[in-house]
Amino acid sequence: MLPEKIRELQIAIGRDLSAGQLLKQSTYEFRYLASQPDQASVALLMPAGTQLTWQDGDLFPVMDQNLPEGDLFLRLREAFPKQPLTPMHLLALIGDNGIGRLGYRLPRNPPAAAAPVLTKEALLNTAYTPEVFDELVRAYLSTGAGIAGMQPKIMVPDRPTVPIPSLIVKAASPAYPGLAANEYLCLTAARLAGIATPEFALSHDGQMLVLDRFDLVATADGGIERLGFEDIAALAGLRVRDVLADRKYQGSYQRVAELLKQLQLPRVNLHRFFEQVAFTIMVRNGDGHLKNYGVLYRSAQDAWLAPMFDVVTTAIYRYTRYDGGPELEDRTLALKLFSGKHQNRSYPTPDELMLFGSKVCEVSNPREVLQRIAEGKREAMRQAKRDERIPPALRADMAVAWGVAG
Repeated sequence: MLPEKIRELQIAIGRDLSAGQLLKQSTYEFRYLASQPDQASVALLMPAGTQLTWQDGDLFPVMDQNLPEGDLFLRLREAFPKQPLTPMHLLALIGDNGIGRLGYRLPRNPPAAAAPVLTKEALLNTAYTPEVFDELVRAYLSTGAGIAGMQPKIMVPDRPTVPIPSLIVKAASPAYPGLAANEYLCLTAARLAGIATPEFALSHDGQMLVLDRFDLVATADGGIERLGFEDIAALAGLRVRDVLADRKYQGSYQRVAELLKQLQLPRVNLHRFFEQVAFTIMVRNGDGHLKNYGVLYRSAQDAWLAPMFDVVTTAIYRYTRYDGGPELEDRTLALKLFSGKHQNRSYPTPDELMLFGSKVCEVSNPREVLQRIAEGKREAMRQAKRDERIPPALRADMAVAWGVAG
C-alpha cells in the first residue's frame, strides 16, 4: 500500500535517478535538482538550463500522458480497492517503467523488485483465454502501469539484463473481435509500404500482439538507452484523461504538422508524418487521435517523429447506440485533415490527401507515397491468405475496408 497522501516524488530522467522532484500542494511543482550543462530535460517544453522550477495547476502533460486509463485503470482500481489513486499515486505505481525516460519513486523508498522475465517466444506460444490474460496482468501489474490507452494491454520484461519491461502485450477484446490480428495486418501493410513501425509479432493463436517498445535503444555495451517520448497531446499542453478524454479528438492533422514545424524537426519528419496520416486514412483507421502520434528525443536538437503505432482498421466494427437505435459504423476520421471551422472529419479524396502532402507536409511526390501504401495493403492481404492465424471473416472485412482483393 502507498501512503494515504503523496506530496513528493523523486524524478529520474534516464540514468539520472535524482534529476528532480515533483511536489504537490495546491499546485504541482517540478524542480531540477542540479543545473549542469549536460542535464537532460524532463520535457521538450520544460528545458533544463532555462529555469530550475516549473509550476502548473494540473499535472505536467509529459507526466500525465502515461497515466493508466481504460482497462488498466479499472484493473488497478480492482487490485487496490481502498487505495487512493490520485495522479501522484498513479505515478508512484508507474515507477521506472513508463514509456519514455522518466521514472518516479517515493523519497527514501527502495526501487521495486524486478518482475520475472518472460521471453517473447513464450508469450507467442501462450494460448490466449481471458483468464490467462488476467493472470498475466496480475503478475506484471507493478511493471505495466505506465502504459496508457483504452485497449487491454500490459508491459512485460523479456531480458534479465534490461531492468524495465521491454515488451508490450495487447490482448483480444470481446468488444472488437480480431483486434490483435487487425493491428498485426495494419502494421504489416505499413512495414511493406516502407513506413517505420515498432518490431511486432502475432501470437500463434492470433489472439495477442507483442510489440517491442520503440523508446528503448540497444547500446554497444549490451545495455539500453531510454529515449524521451511525448505524444502530440502532451506537446500541445493537453491533458486528455477522464472527462477531458475528448480533447484528443479535437484539432486537425494540419495543426499537428505545424506543431512539428514549430519544434524545428528535420524536414524528413514531415514526410514521415504524411506517410502515417495517409496510411491511417487508406486503412480506414478512425482512431488516429492526438495520442497516437509522438516525438522521440535525446534533446531538443536531436528529436524525431516516433514510428507508427496503435493503428487498426476501425471501419469494420459496429457501435451500439446509447438510445438503442440501429448500430453505427465508424465512417469518420479522429481529426480533421485541414484546419478551419468549415472543415469536417470525412475521409478525404486522393486529390485532397495529395494536396495535404504537398502543401502542408512539403512532400514533392505525394502520389508515390499513396502508391507505396496501396501496394503494401495488397501484399499484406496476399500474405494474410496463407496465414492461419488471421480469421477469414476478418480478412474479408478488412479487404473491403481497404479496397483491395481479399
